[in-house]
Amino acid sequence: MFLLDDCPVSFPRFFIVSRLNDPLMLVCKRWSLDPARLKQRFRLWASWTGLSWLAFVLSLLLIVIGEKSDVSLAKALLGGGLVGCAQWRALHPYLRGAYRWAIASVLSWGALTLLPVGAIGWIAPGTPSLWLRGLFGILYGAYAGLILGVGQWAVMRTQVAQAWRWIPLSTGTWAVAIALGWLVGGKLRASSHLFISEVIGLTVAWGAIAALSGLAIAGLFFNNQNNQQN
Repeated sequence: MFLLDDCPVSFPRFFIVSRLNDPLMLVCKRWSLDPARLKQRFRLWASWTGLSWLAFVLSLLLIVIGEKSDVSLAKALLGGGLVGCAQWRALHPYLRGAYRWAIASVLSWGALTLLPVGAIGWIAPGTPSLWLRGLFGILYGAYAGLILGVGQWAVMRTQVAQAWRWIPLSTGTWAVAIALGWLVGGKLRASSHLFISEVIGLTVAWGAIAALSGLAIAGLFFNNQNNQQN
């Protein structure tokens, strides 16, 4: 039985299926997991992670990374729309009216831009101090994750069991990821003195955001299926 042979065509296969199938089957046997449910959970995580990160990379063609005042409301709405649409594409097989996720994401990014925090996903900090980058990355990232989490929770709260957990999960994911990205960008910039280092740092941050939030969203939907069957 092949666990991963029917991954969505729209999502690139970054790995060799045959090398992952056997380890996943061993995990299922060891932990008494249902292979079909694990397959569905993995597919959601993979599509969410890949599409979210690719949407950010695409946004770099349209949005120039800068400090808070450099990222306008229009740019934030554009970037948030790209990421929101990518995540809608990943969610639509599992969530009725998933297009509302994209709308909620755009509105949340607009709110963040108007608030003192700004469009964190496309902002590089002005300080070269690594400990300040880490501290403010945690604080600003948590704030952004909270605003986004509340907006997106409103979309799935009637369909997903314990959807409220998405709010702290989003908050924690963004706190960790933004701090990591700002630290990576600061470290690289200190040695290269090139602003492109900040872009690399934010790319790392979005990779972490995509992967960690993908685990969270797949866990929520997976648990929702278990609750419906119990």
